[in-house]
Amino acid sequence: MILVNVLLFVAIASGILLLMISAEDTGLERGLRMREAARAQAIVRGAEVSAVVALRRDALVAPDTDNRGEPWAALAETAAPIDGGSFDLAIEDAQGRFNVNALMQPDPVALGLLGKIAATVGMTPDQAEKAVVAIRLAGPVTDLRPLAAIGLPPAQLARLTGLVTALPYESKINLNAASPDLLAILSDDPMAAGRLAALRERQGYVTAADMATLNMAMPQGTGLTSNLFWVRSRVRIGDTSQQLTSLIARRDAPDGGKAALVVGRWWGASAPLQAPRLPLPGTIP
Repeated sequence: MILVNVLLFVAIASGILLLMISAEDTGLERGLRMREAARAQAIVRGAEVSAVVALRRDALVAPDTDNRGEPWAALAETAAPIDGGSFDLAIEDAQGRFNVNALMQPDPVALGLLGKIAATVGMTPDQAEKAVVAIRLAGPVTDLRPLAAIGLPPAQLARLTGLVTALPYESKINLNAASPDLLAILSDDPMAAGRLAALRERQGYVTAADMATLNMAMPQGTGLTSNLFWVRSRVRIGDTSQQLTSLIARRDAPDGGKAALVVGRWWGASAPLQAPRLPLPGTIP
């Protein structure tokens, strides 16, 4: 009996010791994950700061144009190796599409442009009207998801969201960032828009002089510069991932210079539909 009792106590003590070791391992793993998450979060915030600095510098040294050939666009990274993981960053001119918040006002130009965009993607006049109602009921909107409520097929909705965006401030469409499809809609002349897109592809940007050379007038509501930009970054360290999407606005500073500041921030995968996409995990740059 004494031997049985001793063995029973040894078994109980071993079980308690095993539970203590398991709890300690779990605590160590939790601590490691928290440390990885904190480090990843610091890196994505650092990416945001780098974009703010680059965009402010760009406004000072090249105020007459904004295009993908400028230094701010070179911040983009795909699966860049870092200690213990990888880093992705997408940066995009936010003013390359039609801002649906322009529909909040009874602006005939904005309504006309939406009608042209709707016709291009195959929407009916009734669907276009429902889109205007959805924006006005929910707006000003920060996300294009309300457009999904009008019953568009996924492929049609994807094409529509490639031509429109939702921004918190009044914004002109930057012809240096607009897609060839949107250029054709804006100009009402697919041939001229094709020549403009080809010229932009060759030299990286277009100017007002280029427009004059092509005998094209600047469409109403358009320009060649931008003040709103998307930045989306993701850091993977071990089994931990942190993702941050930011909307950065450039404004006139009180000292007469330019300021760049974050006006919208989304953590995780809950970014607005119009934000730039990050590469799929495992993509080789």
